[in-house]
Amino acid sequence: MKSSGFRTIAFRGAVLLVALLIAWRMLVSGLGEHYVRQALLGDEQAVDQALLWNPEHPVALYLKGKALMPDERVRAEQLLRKAVALSPGNAAPLEMLAYLLLDQGKQQQADEMIVLAVRRMPAHKNIRLNAARYWVERGELAHAMENWAVALELDPGLGDRIFPVLSRIAGNEQSVGMFQSLAEAPPPWWDAFFEYLSKHAKKLETVVAVASIRHASAVPLSRTERKLLVERLQQDQQWAEAYLVWINGLDATQRSYLGSVFDGGFELPPANAGFGWHFPQDKAWVIRRKHTYGAEGEKSLHVLYKGENTPRKQLYQPLLLSKGQYVASLRTRVDRLRIQGGLKWVVRCMGDEEKLLGEGPLLVGASDWETQRFRFMVPDDKACTGQLLRLEMAAEGADEQIVEGELWFDRLSIRKLE
Repeated sequence: MKSSGFRTIAFRGAVLLVALLIAWRMLVSGLGEHYVRQALLGDEQAVDQALLWNPEHPVALYLKGKALMPDERVRAEQLLRKAVALSPGNAAPLEMLAYLLLDQGKQQQADEMIVLAVRRMPAHKNIRLNAARYWVERGELAHAMENWAVALELDPGLGDRIFPVLSRIAGNEQSVGMFQSLAEAPPPWWDAFFEYLSKHAKKLETVVAVASIRHASAVPLSRTERKLLVERLQQDQQWAEAYLVWINGLDATQRSYLGSVFDGGFELPPANAGFGWHFPQDKAWVIRRKHTYGAEGEKSLHVLYKGENTPRKQLYQPLLLSKGQYVASLRTRVDRLRIQGGLKWVVRCMGDEEKLLGEGPLLVGASDWETQRFRFMVPDDKACTGQLLRLEMAAEGADEQIVEGELWFDRLSIRKLE
């Protein structure tokens, strides 16, 4: 009996000892995790506390190695390698080791380490960003662009950080060719990048160079790319080039409506791009294409003014007319249009909108369908290489005023006079 009782006491003691060891281990592990979390929040002293409680914590080892890198590189390398051994799937210590080895002149080992880091965590955007930074330091822009491309697919919001860098690469004649692989198979973020480039590139040549690489690929320019390229060409007053880019994007149906005025009968939905109709959105009006009595085609243009403060400058179309005398003709119908001074169609120089080339009769009050005509001359002036046909308020000096009523337009054309 005494022997049985002794075994029972010994067993209970062993169980208690194991429980105490487990509890101690949990306490140590818990305190280690606690101090690691504090360290990740910026408490530099917490790293040492974490290692004091848990010398084998891989994150704590990584953080300590990172902190020691500038001054104690040998010790830093030991800690980072230990972190890698304890947590092989974590790429952060591998990246840090790559930079450490690169500083030591061990380029091949450093390259292998950064490649391994990306392979371990290929879908981690920060790993991709750090890898791209590494390859920039190595002077390997092609590898950097590969990592930026993946990072942007993982998080399109990174465009604010990456697009300016890509734009600088595009602006360098020596490196713009690196966009070749991206141009062959444009990633989902490509249109957003091209928008940034077209709006922020200092030189038009930069935008044209990237667009040319895309155009030479097997994938046609997207509608967004073509629209942005045309806008940038127009902005830089390259009207003829802009027109060619725009017209090459039209389909067979759209090309059948080409003329001095594109789709003067308003039969097509507006693209709000290039040298087609632009219908600005505003709470003061509703612009739509409708069938109505007296129309000569399927549709006419209907502008409904709601009695709100209405902008002076309204719907428009850019033109590309050679120098000479022209006559514009259109059918109009006015329905209870109340506005001080009336509305009118005008033709201006695109490069200098203060230059008025011609204007149509005033539109105000009420009238049935009637044909209106007006003449204008395009001078031999660089600022007038491109022109602007626009509906505007006639009253001078007013940026906006209350307008109420309706207008209808149809069969708008421009003919050159011999």
